[in-house]
Amino acid sequence: MRLALLGLATAVVLAGCGNARTSPPDTGRILAPTSFRDVKYPAQGISLRAPANWRIFPGTGAQVATIAIGDGQIAIWRYERSEPVPETRSQLKAARKALVAQVERRDPTFEVTSSRLVVKPGTRAVELVGQATNQGQRRSVRSLHAYRQGVEVVVDAFAPPEDFARVDEETFGPVTRSLRLSAAKP
Repeated sequence: MRLALLGLATAVVLAGCGNARTSPPDTGRILAPTSFRDVKYPAQGISLRAPANWRIFPGTGAQVATIAIGDGQIAIWRYERSEPVPETRSQLKAARKALVAQVERRDPTFEVTSSRLVVKPGTRAVELVGQATNQGQRRSVRSLHAYRQGVEVVVDAFAPPEDFARVDEETFGPVTRSLRLSAAKP
């Protein structure tokens, strides 16, 4: 009887040691924003609205910050410009042409799928949407280059191509549309 109980106990213990495994969490998953929060960088003259459930990492040098979750990323850059900022539509068109040429030189895999000029009070910008290689990975990107008072602020938003349309509509579009530039406050 004792041997039968030991055999039964062993069978029960071994039954729990099957090959079924818990799937690892999807760390690349790009969550939709739960809401948006105001993010301000007064020393750089930049404000925008970022997803409340995405993490914000401070940048160094020209990189102001990175806002990210999973495989979704928004990088914010600020550059002083020695040349005049584009103001008129013709100047913005020339800036777009130069920008596309510069991006293609830096990343020969870059493909522009669309571009537009942004003209709104206080801000002039060029926006490119396309496919690029970022850190060895193929990514879709929305890149907004906004100009004001001797400064160029770049908002680069990246996601895998299969997620881009959704993340662009839910997150990247609202973030880039919320960008406001002002005079930097030391």
